[in-house]
Amino acid sequence: MIMMVRRWTPVDRTKERSQPASYVRIRPRRCRMRFLVAWDGSDGAQAALRQAQTLAGPDGQIDLVQVLNPLTDAADVQAPSTREAMVIVSERARAEMGRQAPSGATQSVILLEHGEDVPDRLLREAERLGTDIIVIASRRAAGLRGVLGSVTQQVLHDTTLPVLVVRA
Repeated sequence: MIMMVRRWTPVDRTKERSQPASYVRIRPRRCRMRFLVAWDGSDGAQAALRQAQTLAGPDGQIDLVQVLNPLTDAADVQAPSTREAMVIVSERARAEMGRQAPSGATQSVILLEHGEDVPDRLLREAERLGTDIIVIASRRAAGLRGVLGSVTQQVLHDTTLPVLVVRA
């Protein structure tokens, strides 16, 4: 059970004066944490989602967030324009996310603007949503950047939020 500590409040003024330290009143309450799961549809992302579901329990909120890059994610889509290709890719991503998402989870597909990168956009979305913890998958490759993945490594480096890295 998670215990939340509130502001320093005296229990009894006479006891407060006679004691060397202030009292802290601790009230157990249900804690509704908000988890942002970095989503790309991979096995690692699915493992991250399962871990977030376990930690969130019935009271937690899970936000699945997928950031799409127009230059790479729409490369294999046949469409008259890049914009139309990105609409097709984002619809596919939403459909896949909808099949995998637990009930009650919010789902966001974000298209990168020119000059943005995935980790920065993920962190801005976490801030916008009021995320308590970011859950992201690692990769299985050689070297630190390969093991964590460049996105995971940059998220870990740039955020002040707690990050749970789940082995892919």
